[in-house]
Amino acid sequence: MKNKPWEGYEMFLSLSVDNFRSFKNPVKMTFTPTGSKEHNQSHIYESENGFKVLKTIGIYGANASGKSNVLWAFQALCWLIRNSGELKDGQKIPCYEPYRLASDTKDKPITLEAEFLLKGDVRFIYNVSYTQNEIVHESLDFYPSRAKANIFTRLQGESWEDIKFGNLYKGGVRKLPFFKNNSYLSKAGNNAATPQIIRDIFNFFEANMFFLGSNHTLSLSSEGSEDFNEVMESVSKILCYIDTGIKSVSYTQRDFKLPEYLEKNMPSDIKETIIKDNKDKYLFTHVGEGDIEEIFEEQDESDGTRKIFALMPVLLDAFKERTVFLLDELDNGLHSHIADVLIRLFNDKSINEVGSQLIFTTHNIHLMTPDKMRRDQIWFVEKNEGKSKLFSLDDFDKKKVTTNTPYNTWYDEGRFGGVPSISFSKIKSLILEINGASSIDDDLFGSLDEDKE
Repeated sequence: MKNKPWEGYEMFLSLSVDNFRSFKNPVKMTFTPTGSKEHNQSHIYESENGFKVLKTIGIYGANASGKSNVLWAFQALCWLIRNSGELKDGQKIPCYEPYRLASDTKDKPITLEAEFLLKGDVRFIYNVSYTQNEIVHESLDFYPSRAKANIFTRLQGESWEDIKFGNLYKGGVRKLPFFKNNSYLSKAGNNAATPQIIRDIFNFFEANMFFLGSNHTLSLSSEGSEDFNEVMESVSKILCYIDTGIKSVSYTQRDFKLPEYLEKNMPSDIKETIIKDNKDKYLFTHVGEGDIEEIFEEQDESDGTRKIFALMPVLLDAFKERTVFLLDELDNGLHSHIADVLIRLFNDKSINEVGSQLIFTTHNIHLMTPDKMRRDQIWFVEKNEGKSKLFSLDDFDKKKVTTNTPYNTWYDEGRFGGVPSISFSKIKSLILEINGASSIDDDLFGSLDEDKE
């Protein structure tokens, strides 16, 4: 059988995190289906070799619980692989952010471990431990058959001359000089002389991982895109279909110049990026009363519309070539119905044939229903005494939490955890004290006889 064009590309199977940000103790998120085999089968991607992987995972939790830190752990792993090889001797590793609320962890190494599929559905496990100044352990294993084989192992205190390689790691230069703050995968993966297998892994994390933080913005650019006009037409139709009032989107190119003082003092790579991001000017045509058309510039559109506009081209590409998306606060600026559409697109078997994955954080409990998400697609982060823990809805008793359970209602009632503990009476007393009042009418906020736990 001839492989489909996307067959054999990469997917995440799991991520383990230890001593990172609010996660003092080891936690693990898995993308392997563990719940009902029959429930929402289209939400599972199955490769030709039989690997089954969840296409979407939603992470819930109270504000400051640490749910965004799960995505930042992904980002830290990506940074170590993409960028640590560029660090000069003695430079600090910027993504070293250990758990700081305990004396025994403030200087302890962070450990991250990723399990993923590469071409031909070959399973890999990459493990890295690091401190502020050095990589203290790094290893890469894979399963060319049922038996695990090692590609390389680097132990604490070993230099680039001491690193050990497995017998199956061949086809190019293996031993390369690196500093103690460089990951071997970053150094070797970005070198044309090394074996193809290490470069394939580097390229996965370099090109197939997409992270959008809650405060990040996207810039849409026509540069380097051969089918940009077709993309714009598709995005215009989508904006129309979700009731934004927009009929079409067009663009023109302008001669953008930086102020003279920035032109002289700014690094050339930053200047190029700024000019590229401001070269295109987008115009949005709205239809009003009596079919009157009026053109608005991008800054006149709502934050939600601008977010959808910038995000949709990237998402459309994801349904052509497999990508792993990490979106913090998915519905930030978006109506809950639009966030629902994004989830449905990724879970839809006929649309997401390539098996792109979406991992997102959210407070939107309307997405947490059996018709939209499986139990193993719903995860929670809860913080106690400053420590975050990560667990799945599928960890609960399956006899009590069934595929017909109203997940969102039970979550709102606090049955699964991951909700804030709010003391209204203490907040009320504090405000009274600040205002110098001795009492307040309870009917102002309705009857609250006791605190909601």
